[in-house]
Amino acid sequence: MTIEEILELTNRIENIDGEDVYVLEKEMYKGLEKLRKRINSEKESNVFAMLKDDVEFICTNSDFAIAFRPVKWGKEKKWIPCLVYKYQGEWRRVLHQYANCLKCDWTGNVVNPTDPDLYITMKNRFEILNKMAQLPFLKCPKCGGEISTKAIWLEDCEQI
Repeated sequence: MTIEEILELTNRIENIDGEDVYVLEKEMYKGLEKLRKRINSEKESNVFAMLKDDVEFICTNSDFAIAFRPVKWGKEKKWIPCLVYKYQGEWRRVLHQYANCLKCDWTGNVVNPTDPDLYITMKNRFEILNKMAQLPFLKCPKCGGEISTKAIWLEDCEQI
């Protein structure tokens, strides 16, 4: 997406991991409606297919938003979407994943801040990944065991 397209959705800037990004939250109804229309008109685009799921996710869950971050590809600057979660008072880039407990039969949706793709092209990405790896991660809500990925949020569970 271009900066002009982003500014049609939101003009709210947040600094996340030392990078200025544009944030779209569920209370920003006009921006979300414009984004939904764009998603419906760009049905062949993988980016917009992913965005459709993220829009519905942020609208049904608290403390989530979509951040548009600048990524330089060659000589071009593109703005790519990223799911973010307000964790311990700070926005964290996260990947929405399906996980399972390694001890019992629990399965569910989680968000993980440790996926390297979340920080692609950032100069300090390894430092950020190391910082994310130090966060306290959630355990299985059913038995307290380890789950199959790092998680700072579990669907339908009281958060820490």
